[in-house]
Amino acid sequence: MTLILSLYDYWKLFNEEEPIRQNSDSDKFDMIRKLQIIYGEGFHREIHLRDDVLLSIYNYQSQKSVVVESPVRGHMIEFQFFPLAGSQAQNISSRAGQYFLSSDGMALESTHFHHEFFGLIEVGVHIKPKVFYSFVSDISGEIPPELKHLFRRSDQPTYERYGIQTPAMLLAVQQILQCPYQGITKRIYFESKVWELAALIIDQELQINQGNLITTMLKSSEIERIRNAKEILLQHIHNPPSLIQLARQVGLNDRKLKQGFRQVFGTTVFGYLHNHRMELAQKLLMEKNMNVTEVARTVGYTSLPSFSYAFYKKFGVNPKSYQTKKVRLE
Repeated sequence: MTLILSLYDYWKLFNEEEPIRQNSDSDKFDMIRKLQIIYGEGFHREIHLRDDVLLSIYNYQSQKSVVVESPVRGHMIEFQFFPLAGSQAQNISSRAGQYFLSSDGMALESTHFHHEFFGLIEVGVHIKPKVFYSFVSDISGEIPPELKHLFRRSDQPTYERYGIQTPAMLLAVQQILQCPYQGITKRIYFESKVWELAALIIDQELQINQGNLITTMLKSSEIERIRNAKEILLQHIHNPPSLIQLARQVGLNDRKLKQGFRQVFGTTVFGYLHNHRMELAQKLLMEKNMNVTEVARTVGYTSLPSFSYAFYKKFGVNPKSYQTKKVRLE
């Protein structure tokens, strides 16, 4: 059986409940309300960072299908992140590892489905347009032309798109979900993460509108193949396959692998491998169990000068000096 609710009735179910957690008077900006009725249970958390900035965390587990019908309505600028997902908006499925961006303006009618036996975790950022405008504008009050489409009149339909969360986005979302602070420190921490996520999305939006980023939606099977490609790279750090060989191993063409890898991981295939090698080298140098030549070989470099140059370019210091500095500090 499918339960059909209007958006008003849907939110009424949350707001009828008294907050179930406020750790102290200084945490009154952070309210959690539960939802526990016949078709599932969960909670909705509203974190009022200031009058014009709201952070929401939605955690819901359903045993039956739920349909929420949303009417035409005014809209803030919103980012929604799905570390785990089982929902649909109109005809587009939101999956784990995706985000959804929508501008201000008039949101059109839509239907949201929460499918049977699915759990949904969603982290949402809601910002009033005037605040977001001040964030992206320069000292003269102008904003880049690539971002003007995010600001709409109240009678214009919202701009909307889905994207793949980068590792930096996923990390910021997890840090929000696992925030270790309380009181004013927690509020400052949450707001810093909100603007960090905003900066990461703005960066992608600029790249898209400058033609530097492809936004073709990936299927869940394609995302899994791309993640498998990453594992293959890390397993063959000394002798990685070529791009074409790697694409064949995971069942994609090389173009799809290149575009998809940048969407999922925010960098190129071999850019990812290079960063991994450098981070591993940094870790090994800190542990001081190997000399520089041994570290270079461990991370896949046969040429010590090439390794030293790559390390210097990444960290601004040569590996020998880095290791020596760590020894002195300890």
